[in-house]
Amino acid sequence: MKNILLINGHQYYPFAEGHLNKALFEIAYDYLKNQNYEVKTTISQQNYDIDEELEKHQWADAVILQTPVNWMMVPWSLKKYMDEVYTAGMRGALCVGDGRSAEAPKENYGKGGTMTDKKYMLSLT
Repeated sequence: MKNILLINGHQYYPFAEGHLNKALFEIAYDYLKNQNYEVKTTISQQNYDIDEELEKHQWADAVILQTPVNWMMVPWSLKKYMDEVYTAGMRGALCVGDGRSAEAPKENYGKGGTMTDKKYMLSLT
């Protein structure tokens, strides 16, 4: 495992500027780089290209998500990122359908993913 995608899911609010998540994101980045990992980053509140994000997910051996949990959910900008990127990934980049087939419509639901060799880590504040 050498390729890491690090995602900062914080969304700026005047009362929550994101200093803790930014610090944890930067600490993780510095640590991984010092351990000779290849690291690509995304900040969900900034502009991103959906196809580029899909390529990052395909490239990564592990995806680390650093985000606050707001009212039992991730911030709006991260939810938007997830909706846009992962929905686009359903065209074949991240999965091939949901795993079911016309021959067996009640079998294999949830087994259509193509990213089964990946590791995932959630760091939640």
